[in-house]
Amino acid sequence: MIVLNKTSKLANGLKKGAGLMRPPKFSFNVISLFLNNLIWGFALGMIGLFLPIFLFQRFNHSVQSVLIFYMVNFALFGLLSPWGAKIMSKIGLKRSMILAMLFLVAQCLSLYYFENERIFIFIIFTILAATLFRTFYWTPYNIEFAKFTSQKSRGMQIAYLSSFGLVIGVLAPITASLILDQLGFQVLFMVSMVIVAISIFPLFFLSPVKEEYSFSYFQTFKELFSRKNWRLLVGYGSDGAQGVVSVVIWPIFIFGILKENYIAVGEIMAAVVLATIILNLIIGKLVDTKKKNFLIKIGSNLYALGWIAKMFIANAFQIFIVNTYHSLTGTVRGIPFSAFTYEQMADQGHYIDEYTVLREISLNFGRVLMLGACFILLGHASLQWTFLLAAIASLFINILCEKDKRKLG
Repeated sequence: MIVLNKTSKLANGLKKGAGLMRPPKFSFNVISLFLNNLIWGFALGMIGLFLPIFLFQRFNHSVQSVLIFYMVNFALFGLLSPWGAKIMSKIGLKRSMILAMLFLVAQCLSLYYFENERIFIFIIFTILAATLFRTFYWTPYNIEFAKFTSQKSRGMQIAYLSSFGLVIGVLAPITASLILDQLGFQVLFMVSMVIVAISIFPLFFLSPVKEEYSFSYFQTFKELFSRKNWRLLVGYGSDGAQGVVSVVIWPIFIFGILKENYIAVGEIMAAVVLATIILNLIIGKLVDTKKKNFLIKIGSNLYALGWIAKMFIANAFQIFIVNTYHSLTGTVRGIPFSAFTYEQMADQGHYIDEYTVLREISLNFGRVLMLGACFILLGHASLQWTFLLAAIASLFINILCEKDKRKLG
C-alpha cells in the first residue's frame, strides 16, 4: 500500500508538471498580434541593447547627452499619446499599428544615416520616427492584447508568449554582437529595417477593432493628475522610471566594464535571458492560481535588491550573477504585474482606450523624471548611483496594487 501511495503521488506530480508545461489556447488574433511583436522585437532586440552604446560613442562618450536624447523621446511620446488615440479612433486599431510599423522602418533608416557631420539632422529624424512609432503602436497593441487574451488563463498566456520573447532575447544580442564585431552599426540598422518591414504582414490578419477615445487632449491630463488616479500615475510612473535605467544606463555601464567588447556584452546578456525562461512558465501558472498582488510585492522587493547589488559590480562574472538574479526576480514581479495591468484594462469596458493612454503617459512621465534625476546626479556622482534611484522607484510599483478594481468614468 505504501508503494502504491508513493506511486500515485508521483503520478499526480508528473500530471501537474505536464499541466504546467502544456501551452494554453490562443485565439488567431493573439497569434497574429504576437507574431508581429515577436518579429519586430527581434529587430529592436538587436538594436535596443546597443543603441545607448551607439549614441554614447556618437556623443563623444557623454552619458548626459544620451539621457537628453531619451528624455526628449519619452516626453514627446507622453505628450502625443492622446493625439495618437484620437487618430486611432478614426482609422481603427489595426491601421494605426500598420502606420506605426512604417515609422519604425523610418527610425532604422534614420539610424543608418546617423553620421557625425550631420548628427543634429538625424537626431531629429530618429526622435520623430521613434516617437510616432510608439504613439501609434502601443495604445492599440495593449488594447487588443487585453481584449483578445483569456481572462482565466491570462497569466499563463503572457508567460508562454514572453518565453518566446525571451528566446528572441537570447538570439538578438548574440546576432547583433556578431554583426557589430564584423560589419558595424550601419549593417545592423539595415538588417533590422528589413526585419521590421517583414513584421507588418501578420497585422493584416487581425480582426478589425474600433474604439472611440472620448477624452479631449487637456481632459486626458486633467484625469491623469486627478486625486482619484494618483495610484495609477505613481504606480506606472515608477515602473517606467526603473525600467528606463535598464534600457539606457545599464548597457553603457556594462560596456565600460567589459572594455567595450561587443561580443562579451551580447554573450552575457544572452546567457542571463536563457537562465530566466523556465522560471517564466512557473510564475505564469502561479499568477492564474495565486494572488497577483502578493507576487508583485515580493517580486518588487527582491527586484529592488538587485538594483542595489548592481552598484557593486566590477567584472564580467559579477555582471552575469547579479543580472541573472535581477532577471529572475524581474520575472517574479513582471508577469503578475503584466497580467494585473491587462486585467485592469479589460475591466474598464468602454474606457479601455482612455485607461491605456493614461498608463502610457504615466510610464513616460516616470521615465522623463528618472532621466532628469540621473542627469543631475551624474554631475556629482558615478554611474552606479543611478541604480539606487531605480531601486527606490521599484518599490513604489506596489502602490498601484493596493486597490484591485478602479474604473474610469
